[in-house]
Amino acid sequence: MKSLPTVRLATAIALPVLAAAGCSNSAGSETSKAEDVKVYYLAKRLDQGYFQSEVKGVEAKAKELGIDVEVLDSRSDGNVMTSNLETALIQGGDGVIIVVPDQKLAPAVLAKTREADVPVLALDDPMIDSNGDAAPFLGYEFEKIGTEVGDFLAELAADQGWAADGTLKAAALTFNEVSSCTERTDATKAALLDNVDGLTEQDILETNYAGANTDGGLQAMQGLLTANPEVEHWLVYSCNEEGVVGAVRALESAGVADGSCGVGIGDGALAKIEMLKDEANAYCGNVFIDGEENGGIAVQLMYDALTGEQDLPASTLSPGVRVTRDNAAKVFS
Repeated sequence: MKSLPTVRLATAIALPVLAAAGCSNSAGSETSKAEDVKVYYLAKRLDQGYFQSEVKGVEAKAKELGIDVEVLDSRSDGNVMTSNLETALIQGGDGVIIVVPDQKLAPAVLAKTREADVPVLALDDPMIDSNGDAAPFLGYEFEKIGTEVGDFLAELAADQGWAADGTLKAAALTFNEVSSCTERTDATKAALLDNVDGLTEQDILETNYAGANTDGGLQAMQGLLTANPEVEHWLVYSCNEEGVVGAVRALESAGVADGSCGVGIGDGALAKIEMLKDEANAYCGNVFIDGEENGGIAVQLMYDALTGEQDLPASTLSPGVRVTRDNAAKVFS
């Protein structure tokens, strides 16, 4: 979505920040020519649409700048990611852009890059070392995005006249292994409690969806449906689009999709399929985050740091954009 305006905020986060995560500005003077710059991008998992979009942005920006960026898929596996990182360092990578599959690996990642004197940019999910210092981070305003999801769902419920009278519940598909996911779902929960009259903590049913993928969302929602047959209306949210799509399939199979709504978060890889269907379904909305754009920004930030243009910012955060059926075609174009 190139035509919609986005405001980018660069703000220092509260934690102490590593100085380029182990690299001083001297690296910029040594790597001053574009043709000499070699960057490694370690993707979390390339079987998900968001990260496929992110790779497009990475590759497009690399081509624009005339630099070499190698893409390695960690396949959401910590061992694979560790091997990929070792490859990047052994092969002489000047900088590493990484989406960690597990934030518990961050101290080891940052220790390795510091020892090699190679700057690292944490993308999508923050990384903190063993001393509590954060690596430079590029991501999203996750709390605001989560709040937007909750506000959106509350408005949808009000528009439909669904009341918190025992027939309305919220299905919270959580993935607490990653802090950026927890930020989103916690903020959504708070917004629902603030904005849906009569809704209580007991009305928000939380369940982990394995793998943060569509199958996990389907299975998690099936469990909630089996345990709560009296519920007529469901408000569904998760960390991404995949969880909500899986939940919608479960709602359809159970015959309660017409009286339910889910709102996802993502770059539209799955949401556009749901929201551009001729007939409306229970995937009622989305908060758009532009993976392709952030992939390009990540490469630009690393390039600027390596060529001495500027240090890696402590934290660069992008907003989300609310997507309804009215603007979906434009946003997802």
